[in-house]
Amino acid sequence: MIGTIALRDWLGAFRTPVGWVLLAATQGILGYVLLKVLDEFTGPEPALRTAGLNLELSHNLFGAAAVLLLLTVPLLAARALGGELRDGTWALLASAPVSPAEILLGKFLGLALLLLPVCLLPAGLGLMLLGAAPVDPGLLAAATLGLWLTGLLFAAVGLFAASLVSQPIAAAVAGYGLLVLLSVVNRTELLGAPQLGVLDWLAWNQHLFWFLTGVVRISDLAYFGLMTAAFLALALRRLDNLRLG
Repeated sequence: MIGTIALRDWLGAFRTPVGWVLLAATQGILGYVLLKVLDEFTGPEPALRTAGLNLELSHNLFGAAAVLLLLTVPLLAARALGGELRDGTWALLASAPVSPAEILLGKFLGLALLLLPVCLLPAGLGLMLLGAAPVDPGLLAAATLGLWLTGLLFAAVGLFAASLVSQPIAAAVAGYGLLVLLSVVNRTELLGAPQLGVLDWLAWNQHLFWFLTGVVRISDLAYFGLMTAAFLALALRRLDNLRLG
């Protein structure tokens, strides 16, 4: 049943312009970023940089893709779950012989499949330079993994936000608020406490950074796994309450 729900949501995204617009916009923006990076290395006055081409590609392409995920995933999650709550189809799903956990995991898996090609696009653009530049496939693979894990975390946060309210717009706004909080929570110097390591650990961008440098650490994998599971658990608790109510 989880696979059926995931396939329904994934196909639904491509039966409408949503999935195609997402891929086209991502391709266009990342293509522009790639040209800007290459221009700095091959232009008439190449910039003097301490980082090599691989790090520049990783930080710029995957960094831009992460920003795009931050902007789009709350909307996609609000559409996937908030739309069900708004249109009343959630009651039909909840009355079917399927648990809220299966419904939630199906929605999550559908979003994960939708985000996968978006996360592969930066690596595809980088690999186009093979043979013409010293591209490091291992670095691109690590960055792709980190970007996908970041997208999964965003999806879990978005689904939790969508479980709180029945209006997709409000759900998207709540998702943006939570993700922005997780983005700036480590800016403790603004609070006069620069040594709060726990807040630094909670920021997703701190962990994505290591993937973009080609380093896959167990602590970063654990962060994305634990945070994603925590937000899915909160969303499941909320959906259980809705079903009982």
